Amino acid sequence: MRIPRALTITIAAVTTLTTFAAPASAGGSHAEKPRTVVTTDMESDDIASLVRYLLYTNELDTKGIIYSSSKFHWAGDGKGTEFFLPNREYKTPQTSWRWTGNTTIENELIPAYAKVYPNLRKHDSDYPSPAELKSLVRLGNIAFEGEMATDTAGSNLIRDLLLDKDRRPLYLQAWGGTSTIARALKSIEERYSASPKWASVKAAVSAKAVILASGFQDETYANYISVNWPAVKVEELSAGYATWGFNCNNNGQGNVRGLPADRVYFTGAWIKRNIQVGPWGSLYRSWLDGQTTPGDPLDVFGDPVKAPGGWCKPMAKYDFLSEGDNVVFNQLLRTGLQNPADPAIGGWGGRAYQVTASPNLWELVPAEKDATGADVANLTTLRWAAAAQNDFAARIRWTLTPRWSAGNHPPSVRVVGQDTIRVRPGATVKLAAHISDPDRDKVTTTWWQYREEGSYPGTVTVDGSRVTVPADAQPGQTISVIAQATDNGGFPLTRYDRVTIRIS
Repeated sequence: MRIPRALTITIAAVTTLTTFAAPASAGGSHAEKPRTVVTTDMESDDIASLVRYLLYTNELDTKGIIYSSSKFHWAGDGKGTEFFLPNREYKTPQTSWRWTGNTTIENELIPAYAKVYPNLRKHDSDYPSPAELKSLVRLGNIAFEGEMATDTAGSNLIRDLLLDKDRRPLYLQAWGGTSTIARALKSIEERYSASPKWASVKAAVSAKAVILASGFQDETYANYISVNWPAVKVEELSAGYATWGFNCNNNGQGNVRGLPADRVYFTGAWIKRNIQVGPWGSLYRSWLDGQTTPGDPLDVFGDPVKAPGGWCKPMAKYDFLSEGDNVVFNQLLRTGLQNPADPAIGGWGGRAYQVTASPNLWELVPAEKDATGADVANLTTLRWAAAAQNDFAARIRWTLTPRWSAGNHPPSVRVVGQDTIRVRPGATVKLAAHISDPDRDKVTTTWWQYREEGSYPGTVTVDGSRVTVPADAQPGQTISVIAQATDNGGFPLTRYDRVTIRIS
């Protein structure tokens, strides 16, 4: 599209569509869903993250939920073998460390999910049944930190998924250490390394596997995966802890998460009223809520007596505690922003950048700019927190409401026309979008420049849906513009689309 300078153009007229019907499936077709496996060391923040995660299993093709060890949690071998590594929480050899059990998911979470499953199905028929979820649970490499010498049911599941004929990426979530994932890769290496097929098998597995890690919580990435599987894409996303990690009262100064306008969503009053309710939400963890994790003597966060002596000083009662592993699955959720295949694209999971090509390592962008242009640590994830919290609360409400019409469901927004348009410097573009809402809610649409996604370095004037390209923009530079649609339901739900303006 060739557009003269200083000319205002209209890409398309705004069209608003309104519907009112319970969708047979809001999650999309099976083949379109991100294919993923969760590996978890099941500490307190993993439990909280799993409470959130399972409410999004209608949108994800979950293939496994696997217990795995980390530097913070390992089960031991059951034979009294002592294990020790320096610079850990323990100072002497231990036979196990802070292990929370091999059946917590089956015995506590899935029975609670079963109680709310009939209601969840009323809101989306794609929710997996309790029996389906239970069939996904495996024990991985849990004996010691970094143990990857032995095949386990969990590592075998990952191995078989990496070798199957499904061509979709397999997103391997590491909520703890990567030892079970490493063992799966090692098992493939042992099976094929002496075979003429090895080069092709290794290339195919490397192209399929994507490891999403909430930090490297053992040494198996550094010592094995990065060395022997350098082409596997690995995203190290621990910078997202600044939004979703442990919320501590440092030096007696409260630091409830969120930007000033959004902090309400992390306060005890909001969480206790909207999240920790019902059979499912009551499993969620917050500060001083009376819950502790059996088997973990350092989990004192819920205990009003013991918490003040812990390493993470308590916030107010029921304040946000931690969901440190949301950082690895938020980017897989369907909000209209994410493209899991391209970590540089921003969204609820933040944006990542490639650190090295070999090994293929990406890290979460640590800071973005606020409305004043100042760097804000982890605005890359924090800017979406209010929307994510409202979405979570709406789904908690689904667990309590047997009627579809009693819940809020997200709107849809689609930018009219092509995803990328070419515009000359100085031109003004009038954008448009199709908007729909299944509940007939009022939807407010806003347009804004996502500065960090575009290569044009300055601020662009966005007036409603009219975008004026600066006269100093250079050919080849890009401007990312987000269309954001928010309904007026009890918990306002937000979805997005984007258009990229390329300077011609």
